Amino acid sequence: MRGAGDTQPGSFRWSPPFGEAPPPRRRRPRQITSSTRHSLVASSTNLLNGLLNAALLAWSARHGQTDEIAAYVAVTAALSLVAIVVAGGSPLLYISGDAEQRRAVRSQWVFVTLPCLLLGTVAIGSLYSRSGYEWPTMLSIALVAIGNHHANFQLGDLARELRFVSTAVVVCGCKIPALVLIALGGHLSSALLTAALIQFLAAEAFLGRRSWLRPRFLAELSPRRAFSAFRMNRHLFTYSIAEYWGGRMTTVLLSLLVTPQVMGAFGAVFSVYQAQTGVLTAALRVSLVGRVRRRQGLGNVNEGRQGERFALLGALVIAVVSAVAAPWIVGDLLRLPPHGPALWLVLLAVALPFLTLVRAVTLNQIGDARYRQATRIMLLNAALITPLALAAVPLAGPTGAATATLAAEVLTGAVLGLALLRRQGRLSTWFFGPADGSATGLPAVPQMIGASAPGETRG
Repeated sequence: MRGAGDTQPGSFRWSPPFGEAPPPRRRRPRQITSSTRHSLVASSTNLLNGLLNAALLAWSARHGQTDEIAAYVAVTAALSLVAIVVAGGSPLLYISGDAEQRRAVRSQWVFVTLPCLLLGTVAIGSLYSRSGYEWPTMLSIALVAIGNHHANFQLGDLARELRFVSTAVVVCGCKIPALVLIALGGHLSSALLTAALIQFLAAEAFLGRRSWLRPRFLAELSPRRAFSAFRMNRHLFTYSIAEYWGGRMTTVLLSLLVTPQVMGAFGAVFSVYQAQTGVLTAALRVSLVGRVRRRQGLGNVNEGRQGERFALLGALVIAVVSAVAAPWIVGDLLRLPPHGPALWLVLLAVALPFLTLVRAVTLNQIGDARYRQATRIMLLNAALITPLALAAVPLAGPTGAATATLAAEVLTGAVLGLALLRRQGRLSTWFFGPADGSATGLPAVPQMIGASAPGETRG
């Protein structure tokens, strides 16, 4: 005997209009996406590299190599400024540009940036040698700084291939032999030079067919391409200058107004803040790479918004932990007076979520090749911090510098938030471009905050 729902083969099967609903589909548990995994690896690499660098400097200080530490700080800072003035933004163009732009950046590095860095080494060495710095030490540190600048391009190649574990091995693995040399009583400059050489060779080995030393890459170099890079890179050059100005304006102004002891205390606190921003920015660059790969058809990437959510959540957690543990950080770790420096760290920590939000938007714009809009946002930040620092630093010293940094990041985030709310207005078009459905960084902030499908991506 057949049941009510049974039918003969080939016969019509009637279903009642109000039959039982099908059982609900089980929701698959949320898994860590590739974007989140890459963000974790990238940020952890940056954090571990910072810790290894701190260990190198600490061990050198214990061995009494304060003169080498001073040369390291002075020479690297000066050559970093030379690199930004000559070819600022080139690493960003190299990681986000097309094949022709990348060839132009390679040529610019060989024919323009590298000679300028070598000339800068001679000029900086001549200047600092009058203050008692030794030439061999300065030359070793200069070669390290030049190697680190070139490593930005090598690591950009690895990042475009989503090889963040290889990046971690290159960046952090080379520090182990340097630590061994320092522990055995070697000089800091020699240890860093050894690490830079190992880093270069390891990166070239991981790049394989994409190595910079391959004949086909060398054949593509030309002075014409080198100078065309300036035209291609004009927006990102301005972006880098504005970013450098916004990050260094308060410290430069403060150094002219306070004693070296006060400046040293603020520099120690500000270095903690810079290390935190470096970790968060490394996580955000994963989203940049995902947008570049999708735009250039380099492969399918499960970009989603998980990496950006991870960076924003990390910024909130770091801000809360830093604010709560500020007395312990400045007192026990940095050995500074607990009152003033603790307040500076709290103010800078509160700025972290706003800075992360602003950098998420600008890096998304760069990933979508909207360099002009990203530059406008960074120029806004630099324009805001300039009058704030000029007003606050002379009045309140280090507290004013930290307050100006916080206020600039909050105001920049507020302006971007207003532009996002008024999507069709002139303000939104100025910062995000026309809302025409093309690749744009406009939807980035709402999707980071709101819910979206794991595989949903919008330019």
